[in-house]
Amino acid sequence: MLSQKHIRSNILNATLLAGLSLVSFASHAQPGPGRNESAMQETRDIGAAMLKELSQTLQAAMAEGGPLNAIGVCKNKAPEIAMNLSMKHQVQVYRIGTRARNPDMGVPNDWQTQALAQFETRLARGDKPYDIEFVQVSKTGAYDLELRYAKPIVLQPMCTACHGTPEQISPEVKDQLSKLYPKDKAINYKPGELRGAVVVTRLLAH
Repeated sequence: MLSQKHIRSNILNATLLAGLSLVSFASHAQPGPGRNESAMQETRDIGAAMLKELSQTLQAAMAEGGPLNAIGVCKNKAPEIAMNLSMKHQVQVYRIGTRARNPDMGVPNDWQTQALAQFETRLARGDKPYDIEFVQVSKTGAYDLELRYAKPIVLQPMCTACHGTPEQISPEVKDQLSKLYPKDKAINYKPGELRGAVVVTRLLAH
């Protein structure tokens, strides 16, 4: 027979799961008390760190060797930055795109597609990318809660050299992209348009 303490514990856990599972939050939402509030802020900081380091690395690559040099950053350095942040913070950090350059990675799943749709809507109504984020807490497995976080990546003017119209992309860059990404769809973007998102996922304590 279960003890009263055990029964109360089960009821409390069930209540928490019901309240947190499959809930989407607006910007700056907090998914729970105590340690989960700390986890939310840390997750937000990790997403910001990914965007900042990637932007700085791309700017340096463009200054040093132009668009051809930047292609190597997106292909090799960006996954390395994401992996380092993932290992450092024991989370999963990666990028997704609205149109994939590499179909083997960066393709959004269901909840990430939902996040991108929300970003499109908010950008269209004039919200600033800095103020936009997507947060969802969902039950995963038998007992775990997963925090799902996404922050939009908006195309910068310098990125049109690799993601703009065919007229904006040089023959040398086109040739390199066709070799590296024969199924590339990540072109015809305009500055300010949603390119994708940085995604961070982690397990939460009950």
